[in-house]
Amino acid sequence: MEWWQGTPGYIAYTAKYAGRKKIRWNSDLRGTEVWKCFPQSGDRLGSAIGTPRVMCIMCRKVLAHPSGTGTSSMHNHNRFSDCLKSRKINRYDGRAGSPLGIDVLTLLQKGTKTGNRRRIIDLATPAGFNQHHFEEYFLKALLATNLAFNCSHNFALRGVFKYIRPGVEIPSPTTLTRHLKRLPKSTVDDIRTCLPGAGKISLAADRWTLPNKLAFLAIVAYWISDSWQMEEVLIGFKEIRGSHTGANMAGIINYVLARYGIQDRILSFTTDSASNNRTLTEALNLAWSLLLVEWCQLENHIPCMAHVVQLILGAFISSIKVKSRDGHMPSGFKASYIEKVM
Repeated sequence: MEWWQGTPGYIAYTAKYAGRKKIRWNSDLRGTEVWKCFPQSGDRLGSAIGTPRVMCIMCRKVLAHPSGTGTSSMHNHNRFSDCLKSRKINRYDGRAGSPLGIDVLTLLQKGTKTGNRRRIIDLATPAGFNQHHFEEYFLKALLATNLAFNCSHNFALRGVFKYIRPGVEIPSPTTLTRHLKRLPKSTVDDIRTCLPGAGKISLAADRWTLPNKLAFLAIVAYWISDSWQMEEVLIGFKEIRGSHTGANMAGIINYVLARYGIQDRILSFTTDSASNNRTLTEALNLAWSLLLVEWCQLENHIPCMAHVVQLILGAFISSIKVKSRDGHMPSGFKASYIEKVM
């Protein structure tokens, strides 16, 4: 309160309302339940420092403080599509009237969700401590967080593990490199055990090129389990060396499938509509026919529908010369724009 009274925002607020309005910064003293989801704050930077604000805890949107207008703006925000979408993404099912403690706890427990990918909340670890297992977990943590192996020499990071277990040995970069060289084989063994022992398996593949001109091909296997659930696993992530021809990529895919011994169990193969994917399926059809595997590229190759829709929309938007404003695409089109492409 003392900080706020010395800011331009306080001066502007008192001049505007001339003592008729007074902000109660303790939200617990407010009667309307919507305040439980809108902590109060003030601008701390810029020329408007001290300007009162409120922030939605469900979508992190900052709004003007409703002290002079009432709480209708906060109620309307909770019904706004962006806030509802954010709640759905965060798997937040509460309403504005629920208690603050439950809201925060729910947000922490639910975490986030991206698309249809399940977010791992916790990891089951073996009972007891094992130095070898710890070094493997340590390696995977560095890889997952994109940290350099030299971070194992960082005093603050080492201090965390030493505090938890004083006798633990933090692996050196050399030890981590040795574990990394063994990791691909153990990963392939783990994937091989999760693949179904019988039945057909479908594939999906996509390639892309990084800004540094390195190209990669990702291969995903998916199938229907005995309990009628769709399962999927990444079975290949290989660098494309040389030209990006269909024959070259077919060689990579054949190598990956042979590694898991599933060349004769492929049902369908999904790719985007790039021209080299047609030659890719032709090369696969030829290679598998030599292995006496029955597979027809015309019947079993599935072009990705999402990619087709993207190409159609891209051509449509380009033809009517739609331009974004402030990074946001307009929500509607003029009738004259539609007439140009009809």
